[in-house]
Amino acid sequence: MKKGKILGLMAMSAVLLAGCADAMPELTDDESELIAEYAADLLLKYSPNYDYKIAGEQELAEAMELDRLQQASLEAEGATETVPVEETTEIASEGNSEGANNNDNNDGQTPAETESTEVELINDIDADIAELLSIDNVVIRYQSFGLSSSYPEGSAGFSVTAAQGKTLLVVRFDVESAAGGAVECNLFDYNLKISMGVNGRSAQALSTLLPDDIASYMDTIPEGTTKELVAIAEIGEITDEEIESLSLQISNGADRCVLQLR
Repeated sequence: MKKGKILGLMAMSAVLLAGCADAMPELTDDESELIAEYAADLLLKYSPNYDYKIAGEQELAEAMELDRLQQASLEAEGATETVPVEETTEIASEGNSEGANNNDNNDGQTPAETESTEVELINDIDADIAELLSIDNVVIRYQSFGLSSSYPEGSAGFSVTAAQGKTLLVVRFDVESAAGGAVECNLFDYNLKISMGVNGRSAQALSTLLPDDIASYMDTIPEGTTKELVAIAEIGEITDEEIESLSLQISNGADRCVLQLR
């Protein structure tokens, strides 16, 4: 029945439009829009899939509130601006760019950590590192560095081996009593963080179980004895001749120093 009414309305409209085409008055935009809305309402009213009902005041208010929230959301998105993040670069030493490392590192080396403590730049490689870091009872001085595929070399016990395509950079230190007599040396409690700068890139020292690892060393240093301790970092394959600049950065959370080794 409803389908027949719709077809009848459409046929009647077609006849009226065809017979009166020459006499139809010119309509304004508002009048044309009103007629179109009325025709659409009739089609929806008799459509079998349309649930025709008059909206109440509460439904109308909810619809208006939803429209207002959607409009406010669109305006907020349009007003949002992207604020660029300013990168913080740390300069480890004058004439050396190791503190301003490139984050895109293909050989396992990473930029040095940025801390809030002051950096003391030391060009004297014979400086007492223990004094610079407020470490009691001992004197710590840089001794030498070397490149190796494993450490200790040829050891049958516990050792550290470089991954394929990598090299171990081994930095050695001399540690002795500051008072002349035997001293209890506990460097583990100082939470030392060590990194090496090689040709403008920084590599963090590995945490190892080696008995002579300077970051975890705890033992008695006898009177008149110098103990050799090490810090080891894994870097890309390189030769001694290819190392143009080399620096050592050590911190304990409160103090930090950088030694320019080459």
